[in-house]
Amino acid sequence: MISSLYKLRSLYIGIGLSLSTFSYAKVNVDSLLALLPEGTTIGFIAKNIDTQQVIAEHQSQTFMLPASTQKIFTSLASRLTLPENFRFETSLLSRGTIKNGVLNGDLIARFTGDPTLTRQELNQLVTQLKQQGINKIQGNLILDTSVFASHDKAPGWVWNDLSICFSAPAAAVNIDHNCFYANLDANQAVGKPIKVSVPNSLPVQVISYAYVADKSDASYCQLDADMGENNRYYIKGCLARQSKPFSLNFAIQDPTGYGVNLLRADLVKAGIQFSGQAQVANRPQQGKQLAVHYSAPLSELLKTMMKTSDNQIADTLFRTVANQQYHRPASFPLASQAVHNVLINQAKVALKNSTLVDGSGLSRHNQISAGALLSAVEYIAKNDQKLHLLETLPIAGVDGTMSNRESVAKAPLAKNMIAKTGSLKGVYNLAGMMKNKRGERIVFVQLVNGYATSSNPEKSANRNPLTQFENKLYMALYND
Repeated sequence: MISSLYKLRSLYIGIGLSLSTFSYAKVNVDSLLALLPEGTTIGFIAKNIDTQQVIAEHQSQTFMLPASTQKIFTSLASRLTLPENFRFETSLLSRGTIKNGVLNGDLIARFTGDPTLTRQELNQLVTQLKQQGINKIQGNLILDTSVFASHDKAPGWVWNDLSICFSAPAAAVNIDHNCFYANLDANQAVGKPIKVSVPNSLPVQVISYAYVADKSDASYCQLDADMGENNRYYIKGCLARQSKPFSLNFAIQDPTGYGVNLLRADLVKAGIQFSGQAQVANRPQQGKQLAVHYSAPLSELLKTMMKTSDNQIADTLFRTVANQQYHRPASFPLASQAVHNVLINQAKVALKNSTLVDGSGLSRHNQISAGALLSAVEYIAKNDQKLHLLETLPIAGVDGTMSNRESVAKAPLAKNMIAKTGSLKGVYNLAGMMKNKRGERIVFVQLVNGYATSSNPEKSANRNPLTQFENKLYMALYND
């Protein structure tokens, strides 16, 4: 008995909780587990931070996949390390001279990973060169991508998602979320190729080897996308005839090459002659600033990231924290180390052996516990006057990824809960804060992994078991 109490005490001290605190837990999560499909694993913990009592707990120290609740760590680390006025900067520079409309020297395009930069904004930078009287560039085009290093995709990203926009590379060159759309026309006779088209202005190529299948065969095949070099894509497989065209999104696989080609096209469009070579510089380049574009400030980026669960913002901020902390090109492993250290040292987050591989939560290598994530949520809640992060969380039944969460979309939970969602295949997580009927603040973390319903599409079309489980659980927390 003494040994068991000692182990339990050690377990909860590790996440800042005492044994006496845990003994007050009132909401029985175990009694609700029968609502979930067989095989589901759940880690859960809820704490009343006004009374400092844990009121519900189940396997809160088990490592699980965080999915997009990982963005809570990213937002906290960003706020703790980046300047209040931080903005991503994209600029054009030169270390040459301008005379008689000729830039005698190299044109430097410095990219810092701005995850919100658009094609139009890039074009406006080039337009500023023309407005300064530059008609010709007598030199090379140098892309400064030195803020980041190594792979632009984190370890553990699922290989067959890499062609899709939500898994686009979080690279230094990041234009239109490193994503584009292609239109497919399958309104053809059976056996005929599916037609594909992309805007002529985009330096990509999509080739279709897919065909229209007979209805009896369509259920046995699917469309696949293979990726080649130089942003070339191949559509394969088949599908049944479709009466209307439809769009597929694709992640840019070579962001640097994409940026070079867009800049070349914009120079031509602006009437600026350029016949030099394109080069990539992995070290910071210096020069006189000719044109500059700034992103929205950090506060707005964090709100967009959390409300809409934007992976590009999350992963570029994740790497930017490391770049700012170590003043060197940031890889995903370096960023993992930097964020881990910041959270432990500055916020006392109980990460212990947790694994943080990326900033978005896309990686299947991420491993955290509900208890560790709760310590971050609690820190945010208790320091909100300084951090201003609670306002970035989606509001139940109101906005962002919580606007249509059926389990909490009605009173008294609607508008009374703010939380970050997290979803991958088999993963359905939630982490945030709510108030009980007495107005006391409850922070909570729900990690549901291994969730699967019937393979019959008609039976698994909704998340009924999860909706019931969540509604009963959070109503119990509200009424406690």
